[in-house]
Amino acid sequence: MPDVPDRTSIMGKPSISFWKLVLIGFFILMLMIPVAWISNLINERHQRSETVTAEIASKWGGKQLISGPFIAVPYYEANKQTDNQSPDRSKTITHYLYLTPESMQITGIVESTVHRRSIFQVPGYKTNLDLECQLPAVPDPENLPDGINPDWENSMLVFDLKDNRGLKELSGSLNGQPLSFRQSNNVLKLSQIHAPEIASSDFKKRFKYNSNDSAEHYFNYESKLKLNTSEPIEISLNLILSGTRQLSILASALSETVNLSGDWHSPSFSGDILPDSRNVSSKGFSGEWQTSYLNTGNKPFWTSKDPGLRFSVLGVSFLVPVNAYQQTTRTLKYSILFLLLTFMTFFFAETITRQRIHPIQYLMVGCSLVIFYLLLLSLSEHIGFGWSYLIAAAGVILQITLYCYTILRTRKFALQTGGILTALYVFLYILLQLEDSALLVGSVSLFVLLSIAMYIVRNIKWYQQE
Repeated sequence: MPDVPDRTSIMGKPSISFWKLVLIGFFILMLMIPVAWISNLINERHQRSETVTAEIASKWGGKQLISGPFIAVPYYEANKQTDNQSPDRSKTITHYLYLTPESMQITGIVESTVHRRSIFQVPGYKTNLDLECQLPAVPDPENLPDGINPDWENSMLVFDLKDNRGLKELSGSLNGQPLSFRQSNNVLKLSQIHAPEIASSDFKKRFKYNSNDSAEHYFNYESKLKLNTSEPIEISLNLILSGTRQLSILASALSETVNLSGDWHSPSFSGDILPDSRNVSSKGFSGEWQTSYLNTGNKPFWTSKDPGLRFSVLGVSFLVPVNAYQQTTRTLKYSILFLLLTFMTFFFAETITRQRIHPIQYLMVGCSLVIFYLLLLSLSEHIGFGWSYLIAAAGVILQITLYCYTILRTRKFALQTGGILTALYVFLYILLQLEDSALLVGSVSLFVLLSIAMYIVRNIKWYQQE
């Protein structure tokens, strides 16, 4: 009867393979320290890029928002004030009645530009906007709220602009008569209550009117008008604007049509209302919006005392879809998977071929895998991400393959290791291109890899390896 090995004694004493696995796990955790350092470095470089973007935007113009135009008509209200040291006194407060255009047509052609500073590139644009507005005759005083007696002689045409540094030219006319503009003192105050980040995909923007809101980040323009209370009003405006990354328009009329087109090949249509029709190609984009008071809630007229009046916003963003820092960060998320698969490849090869690989040699290979991400970050700031990935991956694969051949003197194992790493890096690059289905493809691929590993080591007698 053949002798049966005492498994109890074998299991009771941890084997060398067990301690090797423990050491591999420790090395992977230890290598997460430089991985975290590289992650912080990516964030630091990204913040530097954002700082350069802010500096350029401060001179060229930042995100632009246009609201209006409206006709603002002042009216006055006596407000009695009483204190303990003086008799009753009254103070005249100026409020405004705003007339909303009945219809508006906005046409804009956007020309993109790229500003360069050092190794950083910032997308910007310059646009020529034509606004045509139609208003009926001014409302009958009987239809206005009680207590409002408009001062029609001091009427003004007003509109809001978020960043006046980007306003290059401004001209307009009312019923064929030219208008002259100046910056006003908060005649129109539309303040932003929620501003999404530049890189955010969820643009939940709402712009709210409130007489108590601060408008320090908005620039108002006004023009004195001579209104004929019985004739319709035709308003034409032309603006040449420059800005950075985003152009937004507040839906300011009861019925509005907006047509924007440009040469930017990867726009993001943002805001509360998406375009009714759009066309995006490698040559540029075009989008058309149709809004009405039914979906915007705009009123024919409103006053500076009306609380909580909301407006809808529409627009387009000019962003680089996925920049080098975002792609490098996504690549870095797979670092622990690369370390694990590579180390396990070495471990299984060591077990099957009965050759010993020293822990220091494991650590050297792990350092090479980590340096790949540093190479990828530094190269991608100067050349495209695709070329950076190819150069960094090829360098690391060649380095590890030659190192394997040097330490084991086995050409077959070295070539197998190089082939496995090549397959992993190719797979990772493909995974980075699959934005929507990356999780599905990655999960299925891991399942397949685990199945292959289980098949390869199925015949190993782990208790007899020692």
